[in-house]
Amino acid sequence: MAGKILEILRDLPRRNMMLIGGTARNTVMLDYLRSEISSLTVPEEAPYFEALGCALWALEHETLPVSHPEAVIQQNHSAFHRLLPLADFVDHVDFRTMEQGVARRGDTCILGLDVGSTTTKAVLLREEDSRVLASVYLRTNGDPVGASRACYADLYRQLGPLAGEILVRGVGVTGSGRQIAGLHAMTEGVINEIVAHATGALFFDPTVDTIFEIGGQDAKYTYVKDGIPSDYAMNDACSAGTGSFLEEAAKESMGVAMEDIAEIALKGHAPANFNDQCAAFISSDIKNAAHEGMSREDIVAGLVYSICMNYSNRVKGNRVMGDNIFMQGGVCYNRAIPVAMAALTGKRIVVPPEPGLMGAFGVALEIRKRLESGLLREDSFSLQSLRDRDIAYESPFVCHGGKERCDRKCEIARIRMGEKVHPFGGACNRWYNLRYALSVDGESLDLVRSHAALTFQGPVAGRGDSPLGGASRTMGINRSFLTNTYYPLYTSFFSRLGFSVMLPDSPRIEGMMSKGAAFCFPAELAHGFFYDLLLKKPDFLFLPHIRGMYVEGGNSTGTICPISQAEPYYLASAFRDVEAFRRLKEGGSVLQPVLDFSQGYDAAREALADLAHSLGCGKKDVKRAFSAAVADQEQAAAKAKSLGRNFLHTLEEHSDRYGIVVFGRTYNAFVPEANMGIPRKFASRGVGVVPLTFLPLADEPAGEDMYWASGQLILKGAAFVARHPQLFGCYISNFSCGPDSFLLGYFRRMMGSKPFLTLELDSHVADAGLETRIEAFLDIIRNYRDLHGKRKIPSVAPSRKTPSMRVDSGTFRMIGSRGETYPLTHPRVHLVFPSMGRFHSDVIAAVFRSAGVRATALPDSDEEVLKLGRGNTSCKECLPLQLTAGSLLKYLRNRTDRDERLVYFMPTAGGPCRFGQYSRFMEAMIERLGIADVTLYSLSAANSYADLDASHLTRNIWTGMVIADLMEDIHGVLLCAARDRNAARAIFLEECGNIVTVLESSSELKHLRPCLKQSAARLKSIPMRRRPGEIPIILLTGEIFVRHDALSRQYLVERLADAGFATKVASVMEWIYYTDLCTRKGWGDRRLSVKEKASLVLRTMWMKRYERAISNLLAESGLIPNRLEAVPHLVAQAGPILNPRLLGEAVLTVGAALADVPAPYCGVIALGPFGCMPNRVSEAILTPEMSRGKRIPQKRPEIEPAFPAEASLRRPLPFLAVESDGTPFPQIIQAKLEVFLLQAARIHTLVQSAKTSP
Repeated sequence: MAGKILEILRDLPRRNMMLIGGTARNTVMLDYLRSEISSLTVPEEAPYFEALGCALWALEHETLPVSHPEAVIQQNHSAFHRLLPLADFVDHVDFRTMEQGVARRGDTCILGLDVGSTTTKAVLLREEDSRVLASVYLRTNGDPVGASRACYADLYRQLGPLAGEILVRGVGVTGSGRQIAGLHAMTEGVINEIVAHATGALFFDPTVDTIFEIGGQDAKYTYVKDGIPSDYAMNDACSAGTGSFLEEAAKESMGVAMEDIAEIALKGHAPANFNDQCAAFISSDIKNAAHEGMSREDIVAGLVYSICMNYSNRVKGNRVMGDNIFMQGGVCYNRAIPVAMAALTGKRIVVPPEPGLMGAFGVALEIRKRLESGLLREDSFSLQSLRDRDIAYESPFVCHGGKERCDRKCEIARIRMGEKVHPFGGACNRWYNLRYALSVDGESLDLVRSHAALTFQGPVAGRGDSPLGGASRTMGINRSFLTNTYYPLYTSFFSRLGFSVMLPDSPRIEGMMSKGAAFCFPAELAHGFFYDLLLKKPDFLFLPHIRGMYVEGGNSTGTICPISQAEPYYLASAFRDVEAFRRLKEGGSVLQPVLDFSQGYDAAREALADLAHSLGCGKKDVKRAFSAAVADQEQAAAKAKSLGRNFLHTLEEHSDRYGIVVFGRTYNAFVPEANMGIPRKFASRGVGVVPLTFLPLADEPAGEDMYWASGQLILKGAAFVARHPQLFGCYISNFSCGPDSFLLGYFRRMMGSKPFLTLELDSHVADAGLETRIEAFLDIIRNYRDLHGKRKIPSVAPSRKTPSMRVDSGTFRMIGSRGETYPLTHPRVHLVFPSMGRFHSDVIAAVFRSAGVRATALPDSDEEVLKLGRGNTSCKECLPLQLTAGSLLKYLRNRTDRDERLVYFMPTAGGPCRFGQYSRFMEAMIERLGIADVTLYSLSAANSYADLDASHLTRNIWTGMVIADLMEDIHGVLLCAARDRNAARAIFLEECGNIVTVLESSSELKHLRPCLKQSAARLKSIPMRRRPGEIPIILLTGEIFVRHDALSRQYLVERLADAGFATKVASVMEWIYYTDLCTRKGWGDRRLSVKEKASLVLRTMWMKRYERAISNLLAESGLIPNRLEAVPHLVAQAGPILNPRLLGEAVLTVGAALADVPAPYCGVIALGPFGCMPNRVSEAILTPEMSRGKRIPQKRPEIEPAFPAEASLRRPLPFLAVESDGTPFPQIIQAKLEVFLLQAARIHTLVQSAKTSP
């Protein structure tokens, strides 16, 4: 506990602190904390300090009167949300049964043994009819060999006199203890549990596509494609999604035995929602629920739900969930658990016979299959000999790495069986190979190691042949992201200019802990390496912002993900207080050029030359250095391709061999600090492994509309590997990788029936889990190749390809699936808008109706829409995609007009965030589901929605968006300050309806003026509790869809109103102005002609004129200020800490927070979907920046001057970053929101005082 406290305080000076809470009575913890913190105060009132604070606050503030003490306690109020009764879902689960066989003299059998961490199971399978003749299920008790021997003894006992009359010709061992149990059994039939469980499930149903397996301490997910396991995940060290969690929580907190849980849970009427609670805190929640008077049945049912929530969120996560789901493992003997899983997933669940024995049953089936196919040598085993065979453990030793010079220093056990001692263990297969006298040249088989060698140890690395003499100045370069690609160029360029290039040695933990957001593993490593680099004290830091990367034969756009692009900016924020960085920053020695290699190396020549000139280097020297650097970079790339050609040539000369292609990025898949030694694990098993970038991919397709450079490489590689009979893909990804949330789905579809492996890594991934998955993958490949040679592999099922429709924006016409064309005004054409904020969707649909288009705005998203969306995505994709996909599917399911030609509005973009992939995903979904006569209408932010101009609706749509944005502002004020909120809301909705009615008849501003004036007058008449100018306002910014959608933002606007705050939701106008600005400035990939520039300038001018006119009209309501959007001002505010050439919402979020807090807004919430890359960049930058207090902003046009005390307001400013997955915010976010609002209220009071003071 003390260590956790100190970890939280890592960025704070350890002095003058107060400790409160019940644990302050723990003297052992206090002694440790006092040794680490000077002047630690522990008040006597520490255990009830918060309650005391509430009482003291109440003494100084107005409180509600209390008639009697009992009135303080809310009756029938619970701190827990409730879930649906489990009994409602019993019929969603199919519990299968199977009759056990009876042993006969002379039976030929296979013994299957599943040695798990908690339990060990064994079955004796008769070969001729697959009947189980005997089985055993017992505790492992930390002794896998002892548990195995106990299983053999029990099987022997069950068979009685027949034990010696039955032939056991194969023993298969699986489970986490399979290697040591297999060594003891002296069998070659050691099979990983993925294959074993999949084989068992497929025996009962060949169409199964998803397997949920929950054991005592392990939980696993397997996705089966065409009968072959192709994706897999398992739990980490946390036990909260396993059987032990449920058993211990029920027994210790409630005295309920494991065997009684199901009966009690199924009687619950309103189960408690404990969420995916950690095992360390569940006892507290159980006690709180009991104190509230919750029934035992509802608490136990809540526990059952909790184990399934934990599995779903932490094991399955965002992975694919098919339509035929098997659930197995020992916990399924508790019937309530699969019922809860059915309730949560909305899918039917099948529980096979004896679910706890499925591993043992499956491994026995797998051994039989391998014996029949000749893949395993037949042997004869005696149950008695297995029972009586003993082992002894001798002193272990440390592995020193062998000729591969591995530095992991694994501890190797020494196991004696009879007269022989066997080395056992290690992260790779080295000692297994030695134990069985297998000769494997792992070093030559691992070409992934060659990538790092070519990049960092090639002929240019650290060269000193500078034309400027000896290198006197040091240039520090972080060993992160695309340094792992472009280091040959960097080091050659700077060394030739007289600099000594300095790299960090290793990622330091204290640096990794400095990250300001929940970044991916490569970004964590970037922080760790950067801190190590700072400690080396270089003279300069080279921190380039790399926008794009060249892909040979790729698309015209080759952008980089926002997390990688933003590295120089969030590192600068994270380490701004480190003395070495502050010194370099103040001395102008932190170099942050913007480089774009997407059009080739020459495209970065000017930026690097300008940088070198600023360092005092001459033009001729710079020119020579750059040319030589490019040559060195190309030489390294050519060497890589040569190694790849040799690899393929050697592989193709030996048709019995196969190779693994590692997919990923140079910085997460090809360097040892990030790839967890995965390539070596393959190579030490005798399988060649090559990085994706070594392959000849120039002529492969890069993927339509794929703007990420890494995505183009991955899709090119996928096409190559899918076609090559001897290559198989291992895709290394990272948890919360934004691009991979889409790319993995594309990759999976391109692989078809061919096996592949997906590994998601972070700093907490366990090595044992990787070993299991790699072993399973290699087993699956061998089976696949064997069956493929005998032509038993089923062909890829043809997709239900639907002739596609499309919209021609240039002619404003829809082209049907059979080539027929319709104007969008045709009666059969139906233009449908997903909910993008209630009023915004209604307005844009009304504008199209005014032009004669049959247009409909779908209602707000709800839980049904979210469930439909999740059921048709992998759940890794953004929440907006899940909701828009779900909305379309719900509409299609319920529509009555089956003859319509449906056009679904789905805007798009050109990167770098995920938004631009939505339309491609939706098109693929429509095709995959075989939906006819549906297409998308996709306007692009990449060209500032220029395609809309052809419809002649641009001005009308802009008019509608301005009105919608301003009415949203009014709505936020009314919710907060109207005397009668319901009455005010009714008037507001009525006026919205009036505006929509006018828009339907004519969207021209001259016809709207009377309506807007009338609406403003009526809204002004609404009685208010407070004057609008005195209301504290929170700015809600972040991702544009989520901040406008009620379900996505979890009704945050209403919650803030309940707390006394109005909400300003960052407008749609802001985004459109921003796309115009990016296009005008040339920050994107599109280059405008003179005519196009002039047209865009004129468009921006009339847009501003319309905004001003509508703002003047609605400001007459007295509810909102007449304040115009000033996007160039926001971008300028962000400029010193975030270059505007990082395209997307991050610059707007950062700029608005710095410019507009504490006035006119007293706090800012950055809201985005889970895993939103721009939002995490904003969080990482703004968290430290806002903690510094107010900077003096540049003067904003068209607003009143800043209040007098602004310059003195140096206290931390309220900022909160929130990610939404469409479900209620977790408790930690609720608590952070409460603290945020307290801070915001204080800031508002300060601002108001400053305004009124003379």
